[in-house]
Amino acid sequence: MSIFSKRTARPKPRRLTFALAEAGHTYDDGVTGLAPTSLTISERRVAVIGLNGTGKSTLLGLLDGTLKATCGSVTIAGSADGSADGGERESLDPASKRDMRRIDELIGRVRREEIPESFNRSENIADAVDVLLKKHRVPESERQAIIGDLFAHFGLASAAKEPASALNGEQRHLLAIAAALSLRPSCVVADEPSKGLDEIGTAHVAKALFSYDTQVVFATHDTDMIVRPEYAIERTLVLDDGAVAFDGTPADAVTFYTDLVRRRYELLR
Repeated sequence: MSIFSKRTARPKPRRLTFALAEAGHTYDDGVTGLAPTSLTISERRVAVIGLNGTGKSTLLGLLDGTLKATCGSVTIAGSADGSADGGERESLDPASKRDMRRIDELIGRVRREEIPESFNRSENIADAVDVLLKKHRVPESERQAIIGDLFAHFGLASAAKEPASALNGEQRHLLAIAAALSLRPSCVVADEPSKGLDEIGTAHVAKALFSYDTQVVFATHDTDMIVRPEYAIERTLVLDDGAVAFDGTPADAVTFYTDLVRRRYELLR
């Protein structure tokens, strides 16, 4: 039985709305990853920027359910009829194990170029994705169509029969995104999806990711990427010291961030 039928009797929304209500996270060692924060994210393309250690990864973890709020609450909502607006809406709580099963269906997670560990044990990357889809009971005819479409879109068709160990850095980033999209999520939450790549590699990854018809919330250090009009980034959050210091358009956010970095360097003199 396909995950797109019985296992997901409720159609998947075309986008999700994430709501943080004074939500924050403090790690076991006492370090505050994100101070209590209230915000709502529903746009198709949202970037999160900030210096290292300012809370970007913590925020994304709260959004995709891999981290639980240690204060406040997080809600993930979407229209149950698959529309962006209207219809019966479902509201999911990442703190609920039952809701997390649904959240895992709705959100594709990307952590840099990290691919599922099982991919390294497969004979080739096409088989790796096939095994992942088979695990979720996707029929063979659907599996092959999904793999073909994803590999064509992400430029991996020529490497389909290669093992994961043979891929270069750019290909590993692309495969990580393709794997996250293989179960047809409503949204991709990506932590630095082009980290470590040069300008050309970053452009290839960004073009493939943002041209795919799926909502994307992502963290990056690449301020040039977020202001490129072809990527259509609608909103940018700037994090500083575990809090949202700015929330606005990409261009205004980059101006704010550049000034923030300058002031940080001045303090080090």
